[in-house]
Amino acid sequence: MSDNTIQTTGGVLHEKDLNFINKTICEVFNCNEDQILDLKPLQKGLTNSVLSFELNGGKYVFRFPGLGSEILVDRGRESMIQSQAYEARVDTTLIAMSVSKGWKIAKFVPHRDFDYKNVSDIYRGVRLLNKLHHFSAKVRWEFDVKEKWESIKEMIPEECYGENFAEYPEFASIRDRVYELVELSKQDGIPHCITHGDARDENFLINDSEIYLTDWEYGGYNDPGFDLGTYICGGDHSDEEVDRILFIYFGHKPNDIEKRHFYAWIAITGFFFMHWCMFKESAGQKVGYLKPLWYRFAKDYSVRALEMYK
Repeated sequence: MSDNTIQTTGGVLHEKDLNFINKTICEVFNCNEDQILDLKPLQKGLTNSVLSFELNGGKYVFRFPGLGSEILVDRGRESMIQSQAYEARVDTTLIAMSVSKGWKIAKFVPHRDFDYKNVSDIYRGVRLLNKLHHFSAKVRWEFDVKEKWESIKEMIPEECYGENFAEYPEFASIRDRVYELVELSKQDGIPHCITHGDARDENFLINDSEIYLTDWEYGGYNDPGFDLGTYICGGDHSDEEVDRILFIYFGHKPNDIEKRHFYAWIAITGFFFMHWCMFKESAGQKVGYLKPLWYRFAKDYSVRALEMYK
């Protein structure tokens, strides 16, 4: 890349983007541009470009909205849910954000990669989700997963959708099962709650003493299965590991209703993110290793859940 661009996992930032970022930082912190040091990409995030910078002895993170994020993300809802996450003490890192422009500045938390295979990380991450789900929500801004994937579908060219997307050959049968599971899962009596909506490893900030859940773009009042679904679909988990995650979440072996419900939501979540994947790749951004995981979980767990209901 040239000196006037920065490559991030969320796309390329050009000179005008970098000028906007520097100007915004100066406005938020009332500083001069020459005080901003070591602006560089953090290799995380597919929806947005994420960078770190240093200022007056502190370190911070800047989120720059990525390609198509204005279609995928309701910034007003994100802002409201972010405030609830702060009250729940699940994410206290926010410094400033813009609903209209989509940028966000947060404290940088020294952290390591969240490890899906580390028992301590699994326990701390899944129990943090449980804590969020049991927070008494003051804002109930619904995030309808089915409605959202149907709106994303409208933005995907026909030649890139469904069976026309080469990596998703069994799309039609998965779709039929998932639509049925959406209706069946409503019968289970699992109450809705505040959810994060993208609770995979990249969005946990973890070190030996702290753990936070960041990036609330898909947050809302929703089925808790969406968070367990995004957590599970974000890693190459075996069936045994999936059941262990559910055991940790509930604090006991889930009963038949709990198990079928969360199995259904693993499939529903995978199907939702299959749409996100098709949209991003139709716009020219490669998704990578998550693409087959979303497909596998949607395919396998839609079969298992449907068998449990029937």
